[in-house]
Amino acid sequence: MNGDARHHIVFFTVLYLSAFLLNFFWESGQGLLYIAHQEFAARVYVPMMAQMSLLDALSITGLYLLTSLFARSLVWRPDVRNLALFSLSGAFGAWSVEYVSVNFLHIWAYTSGMPMLFMVGLSPLLQLSITGLVSIFIARGSAGFTNE
Repeated sequence: MNGDARHHIVFFTVLYLSAFLLNFFWESGQGLLYIAHQEFAARVYVPMMAQMSLLDALSITGLYLLTSLFARSLVWRPDVRNLALFSLSGAFGAWSVEYVSVNFLHIWAYTSGMPMLFMVGLSPLLQLSITGLVSIFIARGSAGFTNE
């Protein structure tokens, strides 16, 4: 295996793992802003947060690969265009899931403590973009890629 392949394996492994961990903490914290989450026993709540975090990490990896298509590079430069595309894609994806889940399917609801923007919770709206960007920079550093 050549050096480039190793760097790519390290990058995508760290991207997924850091996205999982960051989203696990984010999900666990924002769970207090959802009705019913406060009443769950830990044996229900922790596995649910882990499952959601696995899906979030998969979503972030998918958003990264989508940005790779537009950047025409598997490991794209973190310039303004690529970061904006990644962030806006993450926000739009999060908004879509939240809007449908809250307003149409009624799968979950927010407490009065959840700040709202565009008819969805602000925390879930920002989640994939913020945790994704942090994960990208962690993965780039771990794989030895510069952030130029």
